[in-house]
Amino acid sequence: MSEVIKVGSKKAADSVMKFRRIITGHNEDGEAIFIEDAICPHVYPIKDIPEFVSTELWKVSSTPVDNADAESDPVAGGFVLNPPQNGSILRIVEFVPDSVWKADPNEPDMMHRTASLDYAYVIKGEIYAILDKDEKLMKPGDVLIQKGTHHAWANRSNEPCIVLYVLTGAKELANLPPK
Repeated sequence: MSEVIKVGSKKAADSVMKFRRIITGHNEDGEAIFIEDAICPHVYPIKDIPEFVSTELWKVSSTPVDNADAESDPVAGGFVLNPPQNGSILRIVEFVPDSVWKADPNEPDMMHRTASLDYAYVIKGEIYAILDKDEKLMKPGDVLIQKGTHHAWANRSNEPCIVLYVLTGAKELANLPPK
């Protein structure tokens, strides 16, 4: 089970990109309606750095999804790194340049593995996808399909990088060396 990561007292910086979240649903007569149209309020600073944030847009606990579910804001409970095992998360991460938060920008940091199949789409800027023994530079329009690999991200530029992620729950990989 994924652990909720407690958010400190830091708030996201005003410079962080805001995302309008429009949610549809149905009224009592079964007609399609808009039930929300607002800036997504679920913006969580990473490592307590106000410009380095994750915007949690949506989460489902299982598939197939029950679109009749009245829950209108399933990400209101806080930031959780992994998606539910049978669910998914839609998030956008704004990465600050590594020089802002790392003592040595050339050293990989925050290496991790998630029990998920992730789709990462670079919206703005550039970022390196780092694996155990290799890395690839990604630019706007590039897509990475990540299959539960040990990885990190590095923004070696001087500008923020914005990446859209869809994380889909997956089985834990067996027989891998501990990380």
